[in-house]
Amino acid sequence: MASILDIPVTITLLFANAAIYLWIRYSNPVYFQRFAEWPFQIVYKKRYYQMLTSAFLHADTMHLFFNLFALYSFGQVLETLFVRSFGFAAGSIYYILIYFISLFSGSIFTVLFHYKNPGYVAVGASGAVSGIVFSYIIFFPTSTVGFFFIPMPAFVFALLYVAASIYGMKTRMGNIGHEAHLGGAIGGVIATLLLIEGAFQILVGHFG
Repeated sequence: MASILDIPVTITLLFANAAIYLWIRYSNPVYFQRFAEWPFQIVYKKRYYQMLTSAFLHADTMHLFFNLFALYSFGQVLETLFVRSFGFAAGSIYYILIYFISLFSGSIFTVLFHYKNPGYVAVGASGAVSGIVFSYIIFFPTSTVGFFFIPMPAFVFALLYVAASIYGMKTRMGNIGHEAHLGGAIGGVIATLLLIEGAFQILVGHFG
């Protein structure tokens, strides 16, 4: 397991998400309404900033915990890999870019699917975290991860995750941002393949 000094970006993102959650929760509730992602407002009132700010808001403590737990679990491995492979500066930049590209990709998917609904609102870092998880899977597709606490190879988890997200989008299952999950995952994969030279060959090499 990496030390805190080895994963400064992951630690910073964990702290930022937790601190903003606590600040919003114990400050004026209007901030939550203003900075959450309202696709209708983004399209028709041009409140584009919500696509970023909403990713640092969370519905409740459990929502925050699951996102931060996933970010730490997968992010520490991915950031350590990048820093050791490309050096501290370049590795950190690659990691940050994948996180925020995934974040915006998840937000864009949410807008595309819900911009006609004035009452739809979304919050959470799920899109960004999904991107980090799928970036991790590119490099460690045969590692063991849990899907609803059932251990399985990471590439199988990825397939089930995508299938569950698509099914959730079609059925509107639960109070979950399935669009952000799928969009973030796609963003993470694309960003990784474009930014990290040889990433596709590494993925394929695990099955050769």
